[in-house]
Amino acid sequence: PAVQAEIQPATEELVVEPPEPAPLLEEEPEQEVVPIEELDDPEPEPSPEEDRPTEELTEVEEEETPPSAPDPPPEEIEDSGEGINVRLEGVRRDYPAYYNNIIRQIFNCFRWRGGGNWEATVFFTIEREGTVTDMRFTSRSGSTAFDFEAIGAVECAGQGRFGQLPDELPYDRLPVQFDFRPPGEAEELISPVISHSGRLVDRL
Repeated sequence: PAVQAEIQPATEELVVEPPEPAPLLEEEPEQEVVPIEELDDPEPEPSPEEDRPTEELTEVEEEETPPSAPDPPPEEIEDSGEGINVRLEGVRRDYPAYYNNIIRQIFNCFRWRGGGNWEATVFFTIEREGTVTDMRFTSRSGSTAFDFEAIGAVECAGQGRFGQLPDELPYDRLPVQFDFRPPGEAEELISPVISHSGRLVDRL
């Protein structure tokens, strides 16, 4: 028998060339990310008026306040009739012996022997050691002789007869206003401070 051979056509060998590899891309270096801090809005600069401390403003306001009227000097208060009344009333109440001695010593030094309806008032100050200063008339009688005897009685009594003021007395000067009349002219004579009508009168 005949051998049949099947002849297959020769197969062309296909050569597949692999594709050229794509060029490698150089990796870019990673950039460091720096976080951005949120900046606070700057505070506005205070105005010169707001920049001053509160205490300074207070001091300025106090300086602008007009000062109140000053208190009257102590001498003016002491010489006023009301101040004398209050002061002598305290002496009569708290130091009756010293109060009565003022009247007694002036009475002993008053040498008027005439008559008349004369009346004079003498103001004076007894200092701490018992001396007398600031002698003056607050009213005159109209008789030079009578006025002379009245002021002479105060000057006489002020030469150590009163004695020094009591140690417990809260002030160093004692203002006194003394009324003079001839003896026997008035049984009751009321003075702002001490009365004298020819005898001791313990009444204001």
